[in-house]
Amino acid sequence: MPLRKTLIELFLCFSFLPVASGFAAARLEPLTVAYSNFTGTYAPLWVAVDENLGAKYGLDLKAIYAGRIRPQQLLATGEVPIVLATATGTITSHILGVKDHVLVATITNKVGTSLFVKPEIKSVEDLKGKTIATGRPAAFLDAMVRYVLRSKFNLVPDRDVKLLPTGEPALGLQALERGIVEAAAMSSPHMFIARKAGFRELASFDKLGVEYPYTSVVVLRQTVTKSPDLIERFLKTIVEGIHVFKTNKVKTLAAFKRHMKGADDEILEETYQHTRATLEDAPHPTIQSVRTALEMLAAQYPQAKQTEVGPIVEPMFMKKIEDSGFIRALQKK
Repeated sequence: MPLRKTLIELFLCFSFLPVASGFAAARLEPLTVAYSNFTGTYAPLWVAVDENLGAKYGLDLKAIYAGRIRPQQLLATGEVPIVLATATGTITSHILGVKDHVLVATITNKVGTSLFVKPEIKSVEDLKGKTIATGRPAAFLDAMVRYVLRSKFNLVPDRDVKLLPTGEPALGLQALERGIVEAAAMSSPHMFIARKAGFRELASFDKLGVEYPYTSVVVLRQTVTKSPDLIERFLKTIVEGIHVFKTNKVKTLAAFKRHMKGADDEILEETYQHTRATLEDAPHPTIQSVRTALEMLAAQYPQAKQTEVGPIVEPMFMKKIEDSGFIRALQKK
């Protein structure tokens, strides 16, 4: 009888385990986040997915590359509830009167972008009459190059210098290599690849003092109202992703290798060191950076001067997270 009782107890115990784990898995809420680029500042998201950090906060997190589609379009169609992208699309939408997108975090206000040119171009004056590759039309690189040309170089875009939208970041480098353009604006890792290939870095936008809500977390205003808990849990995940990025280079470089195809170890190391210095431990979205972005975009969109800054930013999530001591606790680990 005791043996039979023991066998029955063991049977019940092992029969229960998969059911319990099944319930645990069922408690994870699926969340797919779209991202817009392969620069180093998106790596906290990649690390969060690779290390399953979202599970700590009840999320089954996945990430998809938006490709040629602007990630904000995926928000509008309801395909994803959250995107990581530069704030350009969000701010431009507000300028044009579509005010349903909102920034809830900004991972970095450093743009990490440089203008690379052919070796024979020695100065800004030499850019006159030349063509610059600028990425996607009306997107971040296009807006940034236009701003730098006007405000820093005293050159008029489309008059003194031609701008050629080349699409994907890697295509700007290819256009420079093939002689289609004489200059190209690039972020990491492509700017390190360009430097290694012998192209001249004519200007670092960071060194020019340019700050901008670069890699940001964007949601719809209705998501703020209907799913605030989802946003908060994702932001905790991405904050931990930033922490892992900064404290575990091995895991971060592994994520780089999976997403930055074609970059060698030297390029990945440079990208890591450069990016690590720019990431915010507490990625608050700020009124000041958005105000600066509106000033930059005003040359293209005069109505930017009348656009309200407040509705573009929702700071309450990051404030709540930092005030709770969550970030301090991470840094003590």
